[in-house]
Amino acid sequence: MSFFQNSIDSLFEEDVPSPLYLLPAEIRNIICHDVISDGSKAFTISIAETGKIILPPLMAVSKQIYSETYGYIAAALRNPSTIFEATVRNYDQKPLLTTIKRISQQTGIAQSELVERTHVRFVGGVNMGNLLVWIQGTITNPTAHPIFPFEKMDIPSFAGENVFEGRLSLKSHLVSYKEFEHHHDIRAWNACAREFLITLEERDLDVLGEPKGDYWRCESDAAVQAAVFKTFAEWHDIFLQKQKIQARVIGRNERQRVEDDHVYVASAMSQFGVGLQVAVQRWTQ
Repeated sequence: MSFFQNSIDSLFEEDVPSPLYLLPAEIRNIICHDVISDGSKAFTISIAETGKIILPPLMAVSKQIYSETYGYIAAALRNPSTIFEATVRNYDQKPLLTTIKRISQQTGIAQSELVERTHVRFVGGVNMGNLLVWIQGTITNPTAHPIFPFEKMDIPSFAGENVFEGRLSLKSHLVSYKEFEHHHDIRAWNACAREFLITLEERDLDVLGEPKGDYWRCESDAAVQAAVFKTFAEWHDIFLQKQKIQARVIGRNERQRVEDDHVYVASAMSQFGVGLQVAVQRWTQ
């Protein structure tokens, strides 16, 4: 197997004997077992934003220790209770997806199972190019471009909503836009879009660190469309940061204001969808 980077040798400038070798092999095995998998809880394997699997520090002691502990890691990968914690930067799914595919190919574990066992933490900013590639891939081939488990919106009445799934998702509105385009009714979509942007402008949302930019007041249809999609993406990213934002503000009233503003934005996003549904009803009448 080679799902750990082949550059492992670069960790060791010199093969210096470790004090661990003063211990009997049986004791070393016990240490390895306890460090990597003691059987009392699920083992967690971390995957960096580059897609590299982060090995337990014990494996970096020496080449021999790496060789002795490798079997425990391989066994842990096959254990259904083992979970993966992955970091995804700027919504670039490629490094993580490449690693998951490689583990699946080299262990025989179904990719879908590995996806279910992988929890993602998003870092960085919203790269619309990466995000749109991910969402479009999910729309056309959800197996090849899966949605990994990650923290979801916890706002009352909107729990579980996120940028990929649900009535407030960017994905659902991209699909909706295509439907309006197919029915040659983009004018109705744009009208709802402008109302949505105006609704957000009517409230001071600075405490949330709202998305800034001239696109909030743009007039061309193409600019309004881009503004809505970018707004949905950026607000979902802000929803994931709610606890961090609340931790930064001072006082109970300010923390409540953060909660209220999140509800306000989520409600505006929901109302945008309702407006589109009303427009759709005209097609079937």
